Amino acid sequence: MIRLVLLALVLLGGFYAHGRYTFSEPKVMGWLTQHAVHSMQGDSVACDDYADDVKVELTAKGLRGRWEVEGGKEEMCGYLKQSAAALTVLQARTHTEFDDVRITRGGFPWTTARVQYTQRTSVQAGPMPSLTIVSEDSMVLARTTSGLRIRELQSQSSGGL
Repeated sequence: MIRLVLLALVLLGGFYAHGRYTFSEPKVMGWLTQHAVHSMQGDSVACDDYADDVKVELTAKGLRGRWEVEGGKEEMCGYLKQSAAALTVLQARTHTEFDDVRITRGGFPWTTARVQYTQRTSVQAGPMPSLTIVSEDSMVLARTTSGLRIRELQSQSSGGL
């Protein structure tokens, strides 16, 4: 009986430690950076980073007005493909930085985390003047058996086309 209790405690402790490590700032920022790279390149891995039941609300104010994307995974994946295609056609170079990162773990034992940050993306495309897109983002990441997945994304950006 004592072995069973000790085994349960060890497993629970391991699950807890894994949650703490998974939602540590270095781990989340590494994952977020890779997600941004895959998104900009049009890699389908970026679409796989979203949970099947993701809730997305994007609002962007640019030179050509305001646009919004609301919905789920299908809408988000479509948006990612269009954005990556535009960057490819323009032969654009991008540079992304993340500032003011805040990670709030949730669920027991840390199965989710809310990640809030400011993202600055500089875009240089041929003879066009450089653009800097600034967005205030908030996402809920979930820890799954296949890695981190985005369950919720809210973003408000300015400075794009």
